[in-house]
Amino acid sequence: MTVVMTAVIRSNRTLAQSELRAIIYAAAIERFREKGYARTTVDEIVATAGVAKGTFFNFFPAKLDVLKAYYGRIDAEAARCRSTMNSSVPLDSLRRYAAAVETIFLREGPLMFELIDAIAHEPVMNGIDAESGANDASDYARFLREVRDRGLISASVDPHDAANAVLDLWSGAVRAWLVRPVKGSLGRLFHQRLKLLFHGLGYKA
Repeated sequence: MTVVMTAVIRSNRTLAQSELRAIIYAAAIERFREKGYARTTVDEIVATAGVAKGTFFNFFPAKLDVLKAYYGRIDAEAARCRSTMNSSVPLDSLRRYAAAVETIFLREGPLMFELIDAIAHEPVMNGIDAESGANDASDYARFLREVRDRGLISASVDPHDAANAVLDLWSGAVRAWLVRPVKGSLGRLFHQRLKLLFHGLGYKA
């Protein structure tokens, strides 16, 4: 694949900007998967992509910007998983959501864990994750409003407050899962926490 990408770049200098960016991004992710994000250099990325170093910086001002783009892709995939949740079976839907996200985490392997580490230690990544969390909370609030409107939880529940509680439980479940990422356990960890919350919300199963 690398040889093909290199040939394309050298034989066609009129590639669309979006195509060129995609090629550089793919080369970077390829190298991150092989060597790890921390150990990969920009020189190695541009050699893999077959582009000049300046071309890389035209699209990604720093190596960290590639990781930010990677985060965006993972985050969008997780959001699509949330969009399939069914408010008529909220606990099961949230458990299935957690299982789907766990599948993404395990599929991405070591690079996903490097991303999580970067979120913990890189202020920029932490800020991006905080913005993502706010979007997640909005999704949960819409979902819980539907659950409330169906009469499945108390009419007095504030969807935004409940959404923030769900987000806190999700963060705790992920942290617990990271200690021992056994396949199938994230959904269970999240579900255990949610059952207590939903009991407090007056859930009518």
